[in-house]
Amino acid sequence: MKFHRLLLPSALLVISACSQAEPPVNTAQTANVMNSSVSAKEEDIIRSSLKMAIPDAEITAIKESPYKGLFEVKAKGYGTAYMSADGRYMLQGELIEINGSKIINVTEQGMAEERKAALAAAPLKDMIVFPAVGKTKGIAYVFTDIDCGYCRKIHNEVPTMNQMGIEIRYLAFPRAGYPSPTSKGMDSIWCNANRNEALTKAKLGVPIPSASCATPIKAQYELGQTLGVRGTPAVFTESGMQVGGYLSPKDLAAAMNIK
Repeated sequence: MKFHRLLLPSALLVISACSQAEPPVNTAQTANVMNSSVSAKEEDIIRSSLKMAIPDAEITAIKESPYKGLFEVKAKGYGTAYMSADGRYMLQGELIEINGSKIINVTEQGMAEERKAALAAAPLKDMIVFPAVGKTKGIAYVFTDIDCGYCRKIHNEVPTMNQMGIEIRYLAFPRAGYPSPTSKGMDSIWCNANRNEALTKAKLGVPIPSASCATPIKAQYELGQTLGVRGTPAVFTESGMQVGGYLSPKDLAAAMNIK
């Protein structure tokens, strides 16, 4: 049993992505994070229930949700789930608020601010950047894998996205985990003197000479786990909203309000 995040953006977008080959392995212990609105007793009950049912789940936060009696639980690599105060019932997926004609993805909005800060803090020098042509109208962060079909498909359209004013910032997310044969291949790309060219060749199936150096692959993979990435490509805007797996240039521009 494990958390499984169902991606449901506010526009009810269907996300196309290659699934992660292996579940995240949690080895570190994170300090308890408790929202002031959650009593110590309630948190202990929920944590104890999850520890028994899902021993490898690394709980990072528990807080009240907008729906009374339902608590939002976040776990590293698993995104967000919701639990009853007695720890007996769990809801997997996303909490949607319907307010008249408005449909608000409460879960996604709550995660967006955390993602925004985490992505902004990630070193730009460690990313593979394909800059916009002319004026930059928006920036998209894309967690990618070199063996994923949808990653190759979206990469073929990066030049069109750049022409539309969208800068693409790639981060590594080897779906097979770290370390793995895929992560070694990505190490070689990040060690290449021309990382952009090496990444493009790899996505075309061209072998990349093996190379070894200090790379950010592990750190970026762990960042993706923290942000709830479960497949590739995973596309985020600067605001921290996840807008897709695979997106066409037109759909990405629409999601970023770029005309």
